[in-house]
Amino acid sequence: MKENIKNSQSIFLTTIVFSFLMLFPLITYSQAAIIAAIFGDKVASEKFNLSMEIGVPLTNYSNIEGNKPNLGFNFGIAGNIKINDSWSVSPTAYFLAKRSFDIKNFSLESPDAHLNELYNNVPTTIELNYIQIPIFINYKIPNSKFRIGLAPQVSFKQNVDATFSSEIGEFEQAVGIRVNNIDYGLIANLSYYLQYKRNGKGLYVSLRYNQGFTDVFKDSFIEGTNRNHYLSFNISLPFLTDELAQKNLNTQPKP
Repeated sequence: MKENIKNSQSIFLTTIVFSFLMLFPLITYSQAAIIAAIFGDKVASEKFNLSMEIGVPLTNYSNIEGNKPNLGFNFGIAGNIKINDSWSVSPTAYFLAKRSFDIKNFSLESPDAHLNELYNNVPTTIELNYIQIPIFINYKIPNSKFRIGLAPQVSFKQNVDATFSSEIGEFEQAVGIRVNNIDYGLIANLSYYLQYKRNGKGLYVSLRYNQGFTDVFKDSFIEGTNRNHYLSFNISLPFLTDELAQKNLNTQPKP
């Protein structure tokens, strides 16, 4: 009876906290981290918990000549719901999702003809910032610490900047108006659970591959099909109570 009440309270608090994070995407990633840290342990149970998500994606784009990917950075919060010993669902919100790449030859387009001439066919770095919302459906491989998963993902454009480089220096231009507002994709995930790390609270290390299904850039900026795809290394840090962490430690094999 007490366990059912505790689970009900955890479900309620998890719903409130995660709904707040999802409905207010304009909060900064530092504010999101503080909220998760304050409430993370309070909502934790054997079936529900929050986790802090950190990722480093390497993003490429199809049919863009001279495209060279740079490392990006993802930061967010996940709500993890255990369905049974094999299946779980993890709706996630990445409040900071940066993607970046270089183009060897690219040209500035502005109302200033002289400026356009100075930055014609020059090396350019394009940085895209999104809020990403994937919903992972995970399957734990029996008798192992591995889990696999798939997640449909929606990415909402925040701001996009292009930095043009020439002999006279760099020129930065906001180009968000030339980028589509929403990007849809699908993520494949492989994770390994380091159960006894962090004093029993554990952590997941993951390798992910994302395939975009829609063009990122408008034809007025980059013509043709330009779908994104990236490989990402991720770390997930679950928020657990000391009681649950100790339970994990109690299962640790004796040396």
